[in-house]
Amino acid sequence: MTDAAIRATPRLSVQAAAAATAPVVAPVILCELDFATGAFRVWSGLGTLNWAGRSFEGIGDIGAMGEVEETVELRAVRLTLALSPVPQEVIDIALSERSYRLRPARLWLALLDEDGAFVADPFPLWAGIMDTMEVVDGAEPRVTLACESRLVDLERAEVRRYTDADQQAEFPGDRFFEFVPALQDAEIRLPAR
Repeated sequence: MTDAAIRATPRLSVQAAAAATAPVVAPVILCELDFATGAFRVWSGLGTLNWAGRSFEGIGDIGAMGEVEETVELRAVRLTLALSPVPQEVIDIALSERSYRLRPARLWLALLDEDGAFVADPFPLWAGIMDTMEVVDGAEPRVTLACESRLVDLERAEVRRYTDADQQAEFPGDRFFEFVPALQDAEIRLPAR
Protein backbone atom coordinates (compact mmCIF):
# COMPACT_ATOMS: atom_id res chain seq x y z
CA MET A 1 0.00 0.00 0.00
CA THR A 2 1.43 3.35 -0.97
CA ASP A 3 1.38 6.51 1.10
CA ALA A 4 -0.99 8.06 -1.43
CA ALA A 5 -3.53 5.28 -0.73
CA ILE A 6 -3.52 5.95 3.02
CA ARG A 7 -6.02 8.64 3.90
CA ALA A 8 -6.86 10.05 7.31
CA THR A 9 -10.45 10.05 8.52
CA PRO A 10 -11.75 13.11 10.38
CA ARG A 11 -10.65 11.40 13.60
CA LEU A 12 -7.52 9.53 12.49
CA SER A 13 -4.35 11.43 11.78
CA VAL A 14 -2.26 10.41 8.77
CA GLN A 15 0.26 8.71 11.11
CA ALA A 16 -2.47 6.72 12.87
CA ALA A 17 -4.11 5.74 9.57
CA ALA A 18 -0.75 4.51 8.25
CA ALA A 19 -0.01 2.64 11.48
CA ALA A 20 -3.40 0.92 11.36
CA THR A 21 -2.16 -1.02 8.33
CA ALA A 22 1.09 -2.08 10.05
CA PRO A 23 1.54 -5.79 10.85
CA VAL A 24 1.65 -5.11 14.60
CA VAL A 25 -0.58 -2.41 16.06
CA ALA A 26 -2.76 -2.60 19.17
CA PRO A 27 -5.92 -0.50 19.42
CA VAL A 28 -6.66 0.49 23.02
CA ILE A 29 -9.35 2.49 24.80
CA LEU A 30 -8.58 5.19 27.38
CA CYS A 31 -11.35 6.22 29.77
CA GLU A 32 -11.56 9.18 32.15
CA LEU A 33 -14.45 9.56 34.61
CA ASP A 34 -14.51 12.86 36.47
CA PHE A 35 -15.79 11.92 39.94
CA ALA A 36 -16.07 14.63 42.61
CA THR A 37 -13.48 12.77 44.69
CA GLY A 38 -11.02 12.78 41.79
CA ALA A 39 -10.60 11.57 38.24
CA PHE A 40 -10.77 7.82 37.60
CA ARG A 41 -8.54 6.95 34.62
CA VAL A 42 -8.25 3.47 33.15
CA TRP A 43 -7.23 1.89 29.88
CA SER A 44 -7.96 -1.46 28.25
CA GLY A 45 -4.46 -2.92 28.71
CA LEU A 46 -2.27 -3.82 31.67
CA GLY A 47 0.07 -1.63 33.69
CA THR A 48 0.22 2.15 33.73
CA LEU A 49 -0.06 4.18 30.53
CA ASN A 50 0.90 7.88 30.56
CA TRP A 51 -0.55 10.40 28.13
CA ALA A 52 -0.88 14.19 28.23
CA GLY A 53 0.38 14.37 31.81
CA ARG A 54 -2.22 11.88 33.02
CA SER A 55 -1.75 8.30 34.21
CA PHE A 56 -4.22 5.60 33.16
CA GLU A 57 -4.29 2.33 35.10
CA GLY A 58 -4.73 -0.88 33.12
CA ILE A 59 -7.85 -2.95 33.81
CA GLY A 60 -7.31 -5.70 31.25
CA ASP A 61 -10.15 -8.20 30.94
CA ILE A 62 -12.23 -6.97 33.89
CA GLY A 63 -13.41 -3.92 31.94
CA ALA A 64 -16.21 -3.95 29.39
CA MET A 65 -17.72 -1.23 27.28
CA GLY A 66 -21.03 -1.15 25.42
CA GLU A 67 -21.27 -0.26 21.77
CA VAL A 68 -20.27 3.28 20.89
CA GLU A 69 -23.13 4.45 18.71
CA GLU A 70 -22.83 7.30 16.26
CA THR A 71 -25.89 8.72 14.56
CA VAL A 72 -26.60 11.37 11.97
CA GLU A 73 -29.75 12.20 13.91
CA LEU A 74 -29.79 14.76 16.66
CA ARG A 75 -30.52 12.46 19.61
CA ALA A 76 -28.87 11.27 22.80
CA VAL A 77 -26.97 7.99 22.83
CA ARG A 78 -26.23 5.83 25.85
CA LEU A 79 -22.97 4.06 26.69
CA THR A 80 -22.48 1.45 29.41
CA LEU A 81 -19.15 0.84 31.16
CA ALA A 82 -18.65 -2.15 33.45
CA LEU A 83 -16.03 -3.68 35.72
CA SER A 84 -16.47 -7.33 36.68
CA PRO A 85 -15.27 -9.06 38.80
CA VAL A 86 -13.79 -6.30 40.93
CA PRO A 87 -11.98 -6.31 44.27
CA GLN A 88 -13.91 -5.36 47.40
CA GLU A 89 -12.06 -2.03 47.76
CA VAL A 90 -13.44 -0.93 44.36
CA ILE A 91 -16.97 -1.91 45.47
CA ASP A 92 -16.48 0.14 48.66
CA ILE A 93 -15.32 3.18 46.67
CA ALA A 94 -18.26 2.87 44.25
CA LEU A 95 -20.76 2.57 47.12
CA SER A 96 -19.35 5.66 48.85
CA GLU A 97 -19.29 7.79 45.66
CA ARG A 98 -22.28 10.13 45.77
CA SER A 99 -21.48 13.05 43.45
CA TYR A 100 -21.04 11.45 40.06
CA ARG A 101 -24.30 12.23 38.21
CA LEU A 102 -24.00 14.73 35.37
CA ARG A 103 -20.20 14.81 35.63
CA PRO A 104 -18.01 14.32 32.51
CA ALA A 105 -17.07 10.93 31.06
CA ARG A 106 -14.61 10.74 28.16
CA LEU A 107 -13.17 7.93 26.04
CA TRP A 108 -10.31 8.00 23.54
CA LEU A 109 -9.10 5.43 21.03
CA ALA A 110 -5.36 5.03 20.64
CA LEU A 111 -3.01 2.86 18.64
CA LEU A 112 0.11 1.41 20.23
CA ASP A 113 3.07 0.00 18.32
CA GLU A 114 4.87 -3.26 19.18
CA ASP A 115 6.87 -1.45 21.89
CA GLY A 116 3.72 -0.13 23.59
CA ALA A 117 4.31 3.47 22.48
CA PHE A 118 1.62 5.72 21.01
CA VAL A 119 1.66 5.80 17.22
CA ALA A 120 -0.14 9.15 17.31
CA ASP A 121 -2.12 11.08 19.88
CA PRO A 122 -5.29 9.30 21.00
CA PHE A 123 -8.39 10.74 19.38
CA PRO A 124 -11.78 11.34 21.01
CA LEU A 125 -14.06 8.33 20.75
CA TRP A 126 -16.98 9.40 22.97
CA ALA A 127 -17.82 12.16 25.44
CA GLY A 128 -20.83 12.60 27.68
CA ILE A 129 -21.97 12.63 31.28
CA MET A 130 -22.33 9.95 33.94
CA ASP A 131 -25.93 9.04 34.69
CA THR A 132 -26.58 5.97 36.88
CA MET A 133 -24.36 3.47 38.65
CA GLU A 134 -25.29 -0.07 39.63
CA VAL A 135 -23.13 -1.80 42.24
CA VAL A 136 -23.57 -5.54 42.82
CA ASP A 137 -21.78 -6.88 45.89
CA GLY A 138 -21.85 -10.66 46.07
CA ALA A 139 -20.30 -13.78 44.59
CA GLU A 140 -19.36 -11.91 41.40
CA PRO A 141 -19.06 -8.24 42.38
CA ARG A 142 -19.48 -5.74 39.55
CA VAL A 143 -19.91 -2.05 38.95
CA THR A 144 -21.90 -0.82 35.94
CA LEU A 145 -21.99 2.85 34.97
CA ALA A 146 -24.48 4.19 32.42
CA CYS A 147 -23.43 7.36 30.62
CA GLU A 148 -25.41 9.64 28.32
CA SER A 149 -24.26 11.97 25.58
CA ARG A 150 -24.74 15.66 26.27
CA LEU A 151 -27.68 15.71 23.88
CA VAL A 152 -29.76 14.11 26.66
CA ASP A 153 -30.33 17.67 27.89
CA LEU A 154 -32.51 18.25 24.83
CA GLU A 155 -34.85 15.48 25.99
CA ARG A 156 -35.23 16.74 29.57
CA ALA A 157 -38.23 18.86 30.45
CA GLU A 158 -37.47 22.40 31.54
CA VAL A 159 -38.63 22.76 35.14
CA ARG A 160 -38.64 26.54 35.37
CA ARG A 161 -41.66 28.40 36.73
CA TYR A 162 -42.74 32.01 36.44
CA THR A 163 -42.51 32.57 40.19
CA ASP A 164 -40.52 34.87 42.41
CA ALA A 165 -38.91 31.93 44.23
CA ASP A 166 -37.70 30.37 40.95
CA GLN A 167 -36.40 33.73 39.70
CA GLN A 168 -34.57 34.35 43.00
CA ALA A 169 -32.92 30.93 42.78
CA GLU A 170 -31.62 31.72 39.29
CA PHE A 171 -31.01 35.48 39.65
CA PRO A 172 -30.81 36.59 43.32
CA GLY A 173 -32.05 40.12 43.85
CA ASP A 174 -34.09 40.28 40.62
CA ARG A 175 -37.61 41.47 41.55
CA PHE A 176 -39.28 40.87 38.17
CA PHE A 177 -41.81 38.26 39.45
CA GLU A 178 -42.26 39.73 42.94
CA PHE A 179 -45.86 40.88 42.36
CA VAL A 180 -47.10 37.91 40.29
CA PRO A 181 -49.00 36.32 43.23
CA ALA A 182 -50.82 39.61 43.87
CA LEU A 183 -51.86 39.78 40.20
CA GLN A 184 -53.56 36.37 40.32
CA ASP A 185 -56.48 37.64 42.42
CA ALA A 186 -56.37 41.26 41.29
CA GLU A 187 -59.40 42.74 39.62
CA ILE A 188 -58.29 45.08 36.88
CA ARG A 189 -60.87 47.47 35.46
CA LEU A 190 -60.18 49.02 32.12
CA PRO A 191 -61.66 52.44 31.34
CA ALA A 192 -64.69 52.46 29.08
CA ARG A 193 -64.29 54.10 25.73
